[in-house]
Amino acid sequence: MYLVNIEYKNLKEFLYIFAPFIIISYFILLSIINVDLKGVVYLIGLCVSTILTVFIGNGIVGKSAESSKDVLCNIVTINHIAGISKIPISLIIYCFTFAYILFSAVAINITYLFKLIMPLIGLIVLVISDIIWITTNNCFQQKHILSAIIISMILGLGWGVIINKVNNGSLLLVSGDSNICTMPKKRQFKISDIRKKFKKDE
Repeated sequence: MYLVNIEYKNLKEFLYIFAPFIIISYFILLSIINVDLKGVVYLIGLCVSTILTVFIGNGIVGKSAESSKDVLCNIVTINHIAGISKIPISLIIYCFTFAYILFSAVAINITYLFKLIMPLIGLIVLVISDIIWITTNNCFQQKHILSAIIISMILGLGWGVIINKVNNGSLLLVSGDSNICTMPKKRQFKISDIRKKFKKDE
């Protein structure tokens, strides 16, 4: 029983740590399968958002104590350098993706929110779970978490606005299709009597 608990805990740790990479890989693979640039545009926006969020967030939160952090907080590093970001990058990925998908759905048609309710709820669950994991392992404080959520969501919405204006929504992560129901437009038709035409010809 103890061994099962350890394996279950290790599985949870693995999912919490690598879930952001799984989400990014999913959208990139989906873009490759559909042969479009939506995943690439999403990735570019995410990279820019992450850099800006880290830069702005580091300036807002300032220096923080590193001694109380759990070892798992720095399990993923860039070139073996830990502590580059003072705010959680995983939350940046979740919140940017949530805001970007939300804007994409609303920009096309408000009814798309009902089609995407499950992915959006899934991202909310990931955000809540990540906050709990971060707090439990003493990775970041409340100010770091709030900075990551607020800044990344603003940048996610901003990236959606930029892509929507530049390409009219064709490169948004969620785009419209031919199955959308629209209200029929009023049209007037003029009916002419074909017999009058024959009489004139005679």
